[in-house]
Amino acid sequence: MSGGYPVPQRIGDAERDQAAQFLQDHHAQGRLDPAEFDERLTAALQAKTQADLDRLFTDLPSPTPRSPGQAVEPAKPQPATPAVPVSKRVWGAMDVVAGAIWPITLIALFALRWHPWYLIFIPIIVSSIWGRRRAQENAERERLEAERKRQLDQGDSGPAQPPVG
Repeated sequence: MSGGYPVPQRIGDAERDQAAQFLQDHHAQGRLDPAEFDERLTAALQAKTQADLDRLFTDLPSPTPRSPGQAVEPAKPQPATPAVPVSKRVWGAMDVVAGAIWPITLIALFALRWHPWYLIFIPIIVSSIWGRRRAQENAERERLEAERKRQLDQGDSGPAQPPVG
């Protein structure tokens, strides 16, 4: 690429997120109506270069992505969305069903002299599905507890900063 033309500067998620935040600020202050805000926000999230972002702020005051003293902060990783928790009542009911299905099936099979032998697969399937679901729920709970503990440990490990002044 020669010829003296400036090369467009590529941007990343941090710049797009910062521009979206600035647009939200302008919208909250009444500088953008809802339709214009939606249009500019969509364009900001799809921007690939700094020039794409600059076009969105030409008629707006600071803050803008090019405002002096505005440093781009790295994007913070977003925590994974946890699975929808199952209520304790549902857990209890399913535990009862999963526990009772075995004796009920075995009693029925002995009473029917094992002619419908294939019914034994019902408690096997129910137990395996429910056991896998419980294991996933427990693993998610442990992961969230470990993450919470790690965040608390990181928050406590920093030295106290003396007040400036």
